[in-house]
Amino acid sequence: MSITVPVGVRGGRGREPTPRPGDITPAVVYLAAAQSTYGTTRYRDALRQVARVWPRAVVMDAAACGFASRADWHLRWPFICDGIDSLVVLTETDGTVSQDTWLELRDATGTALPCWFVTTDGGMVHARSVRLRLHAAEVRDTRRWALAEVLSGP
Repeated sequence: MSITVPVGVRGGRGREPTPRPGDITPAVVYLAAAQSTYGTTRYRDALRQVARVWPRAVVMDAAACGFASRADWHLRWPFICDGIDSLVVLTETDGTVSQDTWLELRDATGTALPCWFVTTDGGMVHARSVRLRLHAAEVRDTRRWALAEVLSGP
């Protein structure tokens, strides 16, 4: 069994068009990713992509924050979230999102920050174009918390 969680979906009659990364000009962008991706080619490519899309923004990334432990992350993350203007999620190669990345995304969308996902081709899509499915409870762990799937079509 899985649970599908709509991220960034707005209720009401009309839906706003899905924004593109160039539609906003954030001052600080945070790259959220699981520890298992730190230092990989995909991680470095994602950092370069964020810097290319928003050349005037400060790019803050999870690896550079140097969290000493999960407790350290829990202490510092609320302050980091308060200081960013946009969040970009890098999943693992299979689309998996870790629990901590899930919580970062939840907090960012909860405060109406624009959120994006890095796609497999190195592009970015708005969180509204992504469906997150929690892994079944019996297989879910902190590293494999949810699966992100880019939706096709309008």
